[in-house]
Amino acid sequence: MASDHQFSVVDYVVFAGMLLISAGIGVYHACAGGKQKSTREFLMADKSMQFLPVAVSVLASFFSASTLLGTPAEIYQFGTMYWISVFSAVMAPLTGAFLFGPMFYNLKVVSVFEYLELRFHSKTVRLFGAFIFLLRATLGMGIVLYGPSTALSAVTEIPVWVIIVCVGAVCTFYTTMGGMKAVIWTDVFQTLVMIAGMLAVFIQGCINSGGIAEIWRISDRGGRISFFDFNPDPHIRHSFWTLIVGIYFVWLPPYTVDQQMVQRFASTKSLKHAKWALLLNIPGMFIIITLCSVTGLALYSHYADCDPLKNKDISNPNQLLPYFVLDILGHLQGLPGLFVSSLFSGALSSVSSMLNSLAAVTWEDFLKLKYSHLPDEKAAIITKGLVFIYGCLGVGVAFLVKELGGTVLQASLTFNGAAGAPLVGLFILGACFTSANWLGAFVGGMFGLGFGMWLSIGAYITKPLDFQLPTSTDGCNITSNMSSLMMSSTTTPVSIMSTYSPSDPSKLESLEKLYGLSYIWFSLLGILSTVIIGLIVSLITGNIY
Repeated sequence: MASDHQFSVVDYVVFAGMLLISAGIGVYHACAGGKQKSTREFLMADKSMQFLPVAVSVLASFFSASTLLGTPAEIYQFGTMYWISVFSAVMAPLTGAFLFGPMFYNLKVVSVFEYLELRFHSKTVRLFGAFIFLLRATLGMGIVLYGPSTALSAVTEIPVWVIIVCVGAVCTFYTTMGGMKAVIWTDVFQTLVMIAGMLAVFIQGCINSGGIAEIWRISDRGGRISFFDFNPDPHIRHSFWTLIVGIYFVWLPPYTVDQQMVQRFASTKSLKHAKWALLLNIPGMFIIITLCSVTGLALYSHYADCDPLKNKDISNPNQLLPYFVLDILGHLQGLPGLFVSSLFSGALSSVSSMLNSLAAVTWEDFLKLKYSHLPDEKAAIITKGLVFIYGCLGVGVAFLVKELGGTVLQASLTFNGAAGAPLVGLFILGACFTSANWLGAFVGGMFGLGFGMWLSIGAYITKPLDFQLPTSTDGCNITSNMSSLMMSSTTTPVSIMSTYSPSDPSKLESLEKLYGLSYIWFSLLGILSTVIIGLIVSLITGNIY
């Protein structure tokens, strides 16, 4: 990546300070209280947490570096339509607070999948649900670790693999040492860093562009301002209907049946605290999505006449925001470090939550079935070992994610929707349909998972439609690397407009019509297919146990 500015010593100090404070919180909770010697304390924070830190922790877990990097890139490339998703997304915490959350809290389950065995009288369904979660969380760790690692590598001389290993090691360390309390309190600290970093970028972006009004004017001129596309065609990438109806089902899994949410919900002092923890996510979601979206507009207004992607200054959309930060904050020592710290805070908070939940599910749903005779103190040691193992696995998956293309936001939303949808379907079958039996739930879940993954992989590989908006390099001084294309040695900048041909869904044929559906609908399709197939199989097989 070309840039006039690089990371300074102060930036490295700020970034290292964030990592050391996070590790320090883990060490503190390893030595304080019960010293993480029981599974209740290690996995459930001894059910002693107040609603406010839990609320912030839940928010931090589900808004990773994928959001901080991906949302501004989304706005830059595709416009502001994505922002209106916030009005539908906030309905997911409401659903969790008043429907699913109280059910799990009153059952006093450690693993959310215990419910499936209680409801369907089947270990098969329980283990199947747990397996989907393990797959989803393990791959999810790779996505959220890779995003900020490639961003930091782009602004420093440090290789991506070194960053992935170092950050993964720090996260694994404090999660292993301090358990759920360390996870929650580091989430609180890291959320403050996330918001501070993004605010610094947006404020400086406004100053450089001449204010919010000027940013809006430039963005509108570039076709980025669009909120109300009522086209009912489900192939449209982002329309009013996909973002108001479809996005709700994307956010439904993490806020209703996700192990990370259920563990935090259960770690609170009372059901009242648990409900407030989720309800406070509503303003939190609005603030973070809005802040990332307006930062995307500031990003576009700065590069409206010189797209760094077209000008080959950067190699992928995930580097847009880091490149922007070096451009506008590179001369202010410490602020680039704060921004990178905010990205890694998002990654650390998400990965630490996944690690703790992966350990909980592996112990409660698999190992405990065979080793239930072990004393709780030994079980706590085993869960700590599981955190370490999954931490190493997450680092390995991050290297595989390097091969993915596109923005990390779409990769994250697409995969999480495909893998999380059948879980929601299983719990809907159990909670809403008394006629559903274990075989129907199992077959429906298998079908929903297979169908969702097939859709996601097919769409990701074929990319039948492209709705990216046009960009320009009119303002770039590119004569030095384009001289072979010029007939004279003039120093006048060459105008290179990106080729822009809006995709036409009507030209899709056969499977392309299915793959061409907006990726946001995949989650809803996965839920519906799980429930429908589950009910059909249950109707055919009757009451079997």
